[in-house]
Amino acid sequence: MASKIDFSTLTLNEEEARSLSEVIQEITYARPELSDVHAIQTGVTMDKYIPLLGQFGLVGKVDPGSCSTNTETSQIPTSEKQWSPKLISYRMAHCQDDLPDLLKFWEKSRKALGTWEDVDNEMLAFITDRVVDANIQAQLRIADFADTSEDVVGSGGNLTAGTTTAYFTMIDGLWAQIFADQAGDENIYRHEISENGEASKAAQSALASSAALDAFRAMYNNIDPRAFDGNLEFQITRSMFNNWQDYLEDKSLNFTLERAEDGSNKWNYRGIPIKVRKDWDRIIQTYFDKGDTYYLPHRAILVDKNNIPVGTSDEESLTSFDAFYDKKDKTHYIDVAFKLDVKILQEELMAVAY
Repeated sequence: MASKIDFSTLTLNEEEARSLSEVIQEITYARPELSDVHAIQTGVTMDKYIPLLGQFGLVGKVDPGSCSTNTETSQIPTSEKQWSPKLISYRMAHCQDDLPDLLKFWEKSRKALGTWEDVDNEMLAFITDRVVDANIQAQLRIADFADTSEDVVGSGGNLTAGTTTAYFTMIDGLWAQIFADQAGDENIYRHEISENGEASKAAQSALASSAALDAFRAMYNNIDPRAFDGNLEFQITRSMFNNWQDYLEDKSLNFTLERAEDGSNKWNYRGIPIKVRKDWDRIIQTYFDKGDTYYLPHRAILVDKNNIPVGTSDEESLTSFDAFYDKKDKTHYIDVAFKLDVKILQEELMAVAY
């Protein structure tokens, strides 16, 4: 059983860094919390139907007189969605004895019987921190990019060659549902970003100067008016946000469309908040690299996050894990498990650009 830290690339000697303060740690990727971009619905443990109750259509005509009445025959329409959460789980196993003897900033126990069990507190904190971050990244990836029919490039899919498809095929996530809608009834308004269809990564990256503005304006103007009764927000790739900033700077409009709150800039379009999904760019560029191009690198949605909820059995499982040491295996374990699904509840109350 190997350590969960790969030391094979380190040149260990007497001049090795002797404290964690001398070690450069890779910066944690910027990402939102799951609850920042999706509402969380708990108590979803198995296939469960969500009834959607509609509204009456047209009612009210001129009274026919002669003691007659206008009897309406229309009915309230209904539809339903179905939660199908999947249990996602994994285990991290760490063997303390596999630490290199020359490692200075994390040392093995000086006691013989502690060789396997005693873990340096700083190392344990480091591993735990990395598990927590990996877990959040996994939940965002699954909720937004999972697709039960996805495959790798060369086998009819869009995943980067060599990617393990099982990391993406457990449920149909947000974008899979959007694509399915566009291939069917097209209830979701879509603005097409033409640069996504270019034949090279360089051409894809050369967005028109007003690409973000055009997307914002089209989504805002064409989304169902009822959507404005909720708390709409834009969620966009970093590439689209960069284009938006460039446009504002070129037009010298930053001072009118940007305002400061709590010492940081709060971006919006026509009063609707803009959330930058840097995690989308990273996932697309890493796992949806088709070789000459990326699979739809520029994306945006306009939606109330309550309309795209994540369903789970309990919120605690999304943020907690079970850590223990097994004396028989002489190994430290961290077990993680959570149930997850995501649904677009009312497609007509959403607009997208890609």
